[in-house]
Amino acid sequence: MKKLLILAIVVLFATPALAVQTLNYSWEDGGTILGSYGNLVGATNVSGAQTGSQGSTLPDYTCPGAVDGNFYLHVAEDPHSSTPQAFLAWITNLNDGDVIDVMFYGYDITSGSSPSWRIWGHYSDSIDIATYLGSAGGNSEYTAGTGWDLVSHTWTFAGGNGNALVVEGRLYSTPSTMDPDHTDYWCDDITVTAPDHAVIHFPEGSSPVEVESWTNIKALYR
Repeated sequence: MKKLLILAIVVLFATPALAVQTLNYSWEDGGTILGSYGNLVGATNVSGAQTGSQGSTLPDYTCPGAVDGNFYLHVAEDPHSSTPQAFLAWITNLNDGDVIDVMFYGYDITSGSSPSWRIWGHYSDSIDIATYLGSAGGNSEYTAGTGWDLVSHTWTFAGGNGNALVVEGRLYSTPSTMDPDHTDYWCDDITVTAPDHAVIHFPEGSSPVEVESWTNIKALYR
């Protein structure tokens, strides 16, 4: 019995750790997003200071520039409705039990209120990012309202029929029915850590998914 116990301990400590990879994307190549859901418009690659609307009841605000490098992402919600999402990364070839860490910076100067960013995710297959196979959840925390704020989440993959994770940057605006029914957002510097057998996709290497392609799955998000 003692010999078997010792052998088990040796095997346990001899098992190599799962190799991981960490990749970063900061919009320096002119990319925008991999796709979107909801009333998300104006996905553009920008540089330098940017001024935009916080919604009709708040004054315009200015983002001073990128967190990393010279370029970063702009998106907007127009008109305000539900919770639009920008698809910022897509991790394919995943297995159940895989651990994926993601973080990115969102610009927010409204502490405790909107506009704010949040990190979330949903499952897809590894063939088509437009497949929606259920929510993967995310972090309950929003950007803090102190300028460029970091949001992050760790997923332990449990995709059911899917084998890929789509990382969402969710937009939270101040509701309004008055003009301009429009809110601007900026984000930058996303980092993904995933197992070596997975494939990490950023906007640089993929074709954007048309917003209209998500109309048929809208009800599944809530």
